[in-house]
Amino acid sequence: MFRVLAICCFIVGMLLAFEPAMAQEQMAELSSAPQQNIEMADSLRQDGKIYVVVAVLLTVLAGVLFYLIALDRKVGRLEKQLKDDYVNR
Repeated sequence: MFRVLAICCFIVGMLLAFEPAMAQEQMAELSSAPQQNIEMADSLRQDGKIYVVVAVLLTVLAGVLFYLIALDRKVGRLEKQLKDDYVNR
């Protein structure tokens, strides 16, 4: 259970690591320097495809999280089995 909590905290930490990048974008908007138009992002946002990108990204992250939790459970079972085998000798 501790491992699952640690994995979740790691993922939340990684998501929060991207927050400074967002803050820099906001600071760039407030500055008086001319803004660069990012055509790809504007076109994805305009066509509504940005939501598809976000959905795919969230699906991949959810899959990785599910895989890590399943792997943690399997390793826990193997550790318990190994411990039981060692004690029963």
